[in-house]
Amino acid sequence: MADELREEDPRDVTERTCRIVMDVRVRVSPITPENVAGYFTPDETGEGLTWEWAERQNRLLSALIEDEESLDKFLAGVTRCALELLVDSRRVACNRADEEENRLLERVFSRMGGEDARYFREAKREGLLSENIYLVDKAFLIDWRGADIKDVRVTK
Repeated sequence: MADELREEDPRDVTERTCRIVMDVRVRVSPITPENVAGYFTPDETGEGLTWEWAERQNRLLSALIEDEESLDKFLAGVTRCALELLVDSRRVACNRADEEENRLLERVFSRMGGEDARYFREAKREGLLSENIYLVDKAFLIDWRGADIKDVRVTK
């Protein structure tokens, strides 16, 4: 493929780094049956995930939106990860389930009501937090088509 970077003799290559500053619109949708119908259907038999699982995540999402500092940090992680996937970055692995994000979410769910806080705390302790915020992640919709480049400059 012509667009792929090739390993070349370093003596023949001039390399610079360009910093691109962009504004990207991110929409956050509540977790409702209509909004998640494409990727989640509750299991009415009691064997699988119930709507209560989704409602609990919606309460976490609401708590996250109310905590502006945590929301800003979460948005930065969501957009960074999505951009890395968009440009097929092989240098930086998109790992949103990192310790920093876990601490950020713990700050949010610790402020929630007792049962919700216990649920997410236990999921984190068991290493299952990312599986239990699946619908929260899906609630963030990034509009790359509407991205607005604010600045491009060469860095040294």
